[in-house]
Amino acid sequence: MRHLFLLAPALLASACAMQGLRPGVTAEEVVSKLGPPAVELRDPDGTRHLVYPSGPFGLHTHMVHVGGDDRLKSVEQVLDDTRFNAISKGMTADELVRLIGPPWQRVYFGNLRQTAWDYRFRDSWGYVAVLSVMVDDAGLVASRVTQRIERDNRR
Repeated sequence: MRHLFLLAPALLASACAMQGLRPGVTAEEVVSKLGPPAVELRDPDGTRHLVYPSGPFGLHTHMVHVGGDDRLKSVEQVLDDTRFNAISKGMTADELVRLIGPPWQRVYFGNLRQTAWDYRFRDSWGYVAVLSVMVDDAGLVASRVTQRIERDNRR
């Protein structure tokens, strides 16, 4: 039950950020309501994906999908276990951004010749955690690791 209580604020914040966005509204309406996206990705068929991270200390990244007709198709929160499990060694940095958006911070490790792309999120148990995806100098995913930064202190 405690975990459900912890998830409520995150779900409420996520819902508020996308409040009033319904399939069929124009991309212009989306941008006027949410502001310019952090990243805009385009597909060959004209589909656009507008990426809205919730900021350096936020726990959500919303991907707004706009069809070739310039109408909103769907909105999804992309920092979740399903997407994280799709991250694999050898994936390109571009594929990573298309999957979960840009990181909130990047830290370069010269000895490894890799950059940690860090994503803050709320894990499936309701704890705040950081996913670090290691991207090598060639722009390929080398590894990933998740660490909770909020602990259960009841023990």
